Amino acid sequence: MPMRKPSEYLPAALKGLRSRLMPDCSEILRHGEYVAKVTRTGSPSRGEDALIDSDIFENVRVLASAADFPELKKGSLVSLADKWRIVTSSRTDPACASLSVGLSTPLDDVLVIYRRPGTALRQSIVALAVEKEVLDTWGDNIAPTAARGWLVAFSQHDWLENTEPRIGDELVIDERTMRCAAVTKHDGYWLLTCRARR
Repeated sequence: MPMRKPSEYLPAALKGLRSRLMPDCSEILRHGEYVAKVTRTGSPSRGEDALIDSDIFENVRVLASAADFPELKKGSLVSLADKWRIVTSSRTDPACASLSVGLSTPLDDVLVIYRRPGTALRQSIVALAVEKEVLDTWGDNIAPTAARGWLVAFSQHDWLENTEPRIGDELVIDERTMRCAAVTKHDGYWLLTCRARR
């Protein structure tokens, strides 16, 4: 058997991990046109793995081959086992052969009524969303308090308005009115953090 080059050790170890050592932890990950098998390697964690400015915390971590997902980065929208999630972290090893990827809680399909108070802007959008606890920094509280909110992602292609989504816009989800508290633009989609309207 020929000797492996140093750059081949990590890909070979990853292949062995997926095929022999942890076959029950294997899942299919999709990012755009890229599809490959990955291995679940971690349980939910919080703290430094939060996606900045969006309150998205890691729910699961997977190990992938870096060559399988050349464009994957923090903030990407991916599908793991046919459930849409947002990438909360993406780290390679020193040889850039493997990719450790943190993923959010699965997002559900919801119908959102999007509107801007004081204007005629009103639009229905099918979005991906998850209800979760978020930090509420509004009001007269000295320190942020925990509140229920939504993380909402929708395609830039589906956004029909000339102006971009903005803080203060309102979203009606399941007959509850939420106010947009943060807006981020990612690869092909908008990500909004929403809180109960005051």
